[in-house]
Amino acid sequence: MPTKVLFFFPHNPLPPRSGAHQRCLEMLAGLQALGCETTLISTKLFSDSEWNTESKQALERDWVRQVRVYETAAVDHYFRAAMMRANSFLNRRAPLNSTLFKPPAFQRWATRIHDQVQPDLTITNYAYWDGLLPHRTAARTAIEMHDLLTLNQRMREALLKRLPALPVNAAQVADEVLHEDFYDRLALEADAEEFQIYDRYDFTIAISAKEAALIRQRTKRTETVLIPMTQEVKVAQPSYDGAALFVTGPNPFNLQGYLYFAKHVLPRLRRQLPDFRLQVTGATCQSVLPTEGVSLSGFVPDLKAVYESARFAICPVFGGTGQQVKVVEAMSYGLPVVITRAAAASSPVQHGVNGLVANNAEEFAEHYAQLWQDRVLCRRLGQAAKETIATEYSRLQLLRGLTELIG
Repeated sequence: MPTKVLFFFPHNPLPPRSGAHQRCLEMLAGLQALGCETTLISTKLFSDSEWNTESKQALERDWVRQVRVYETAAVDHYFRAAMMRANSFLNRRAPLNSTLFKPPAFQRWATRIHDQVQPDLTITNYAYWDGLLPHRTAARTAIEMHDLLTLNQRMREALLKRLPALPVNAAQVADEVLHEDFYDRLALEADAEEFQIYDRYDFTIAISAKEAALIRQRTKRTETVLIPMTQEVKVAQPSYDGAALFVTGPNPFNLQGYLYFAKHVLPRLRRQLPDFRLQVTGATCQSVLPTEGVSLSGFVPDLKAVYESARFAICPVFGGTGQQVKVVEAMSYGLPVVITRAAAASSPVQHGVNGLVANNAEEFAEHYAQLWQDRVLCRRLGQAAKETIATEYSRLQLLRGLTELIG
């Protein structure tokens, strides 16, 4: 009998618009490869991409046995509004796994699906939805953390209150916000509440070794399973003669990274290399004003052609938690990545081996200029990047991690 898996993800992952979407699809593909019978449940209440018939059909054709999506009811909005008013009146912060994220009607619906499926394994994405799927059952329980939510939220709040109104020009942003040690100076930490939630599960899935170590240190019961973002290497061969590439997702850390690049790195490059060009894709394009030398492409449904034409990829991000999924994806195409020291700590990039790591804006500019002028170096580092993904971040690594959950 195949292992029956009930998998909750709060968003429609098709087409993938963020690293979280890609991660969801990769996990579903891994479960399918292991012969699992997976039911994906989601909701229109929180999805950052609209659910539609085409997405459901594609998921059921290629990834899962069935997709069940909770249709939002008026009572859910009334309940959430009442909860928010009560919390505001009492001047209190809602718990991380508050019923704000699990209105009673939604939770009853999820419980009915659980009882119908009778899964051998449940996988919940994000601590916000802890308790949506029953704990006291015979099923094994796992939670996919994605990143440390409370630490991530504190970083977001610290950043957003210091950013000007959007769309923003890099010159408007204070230098302290675009300094590499901005978050180090704040000395922020994750809440104990978050680790207590992870301890309610048989397994906690971590996406980076750094966060896996922290979870093991601060929990007592849960078994931490490290499953980094994995990618199948692509057969495509980049030409290494187009623009440099920065693929962004819908979070403010990508915006901060772009502004850092535009204010502190791009002027150095333009003085040295007037023909330098950067292509930016994704949500950040909507939040910034045009800059000479930068092409803002917005959302690109299929990045294959973009990766194939790029000279190299960049990741000037130094905030956030988890793992920069787009770095793994770029490397799977054979692109070298120039990356900050902070982001490199949770990535496959090794300086001078399969990419380049920079500590400051001056080093970034030097690395960019080096790759811009040396296609042979781009190809050498890019091929090493692809080999790294093939050996250390392949689907095989994903299957090994998922096998631990299935038992």
